[in-house]
Amino acid sequence: MSYLQDARQVLREQVSAQLAGELDFFRQHKSEWLPERRGQFALIGKQTFGGFHPTHDAAMRAGTKMFGLVTPFLVEEVCD
Repeated sequence: MSYLQDARQVLREQVSAQLAGELDFFRQHKSEWLPERRGQFALIGKQTFGGFHPTHDAAMRAGTKMFGLVTPFLVEEVCD
């Protein structure tokens, strides 16, 4: 692996660790959201629920406005 590949892997692992709580929150609530929110995108960051959005792009824009460019946030589609 090159230095750049190593750095990317370390960054992925750090972000994954930072978003573990957000991913847990999504997994805990997904089954209750499925009936009415299927196909929408949930936004979660800083242990805060940022709502549902119709597209991935819309959720990313909302996340950037809500959490900024530096703070990682999670966008997940509500689906089976």
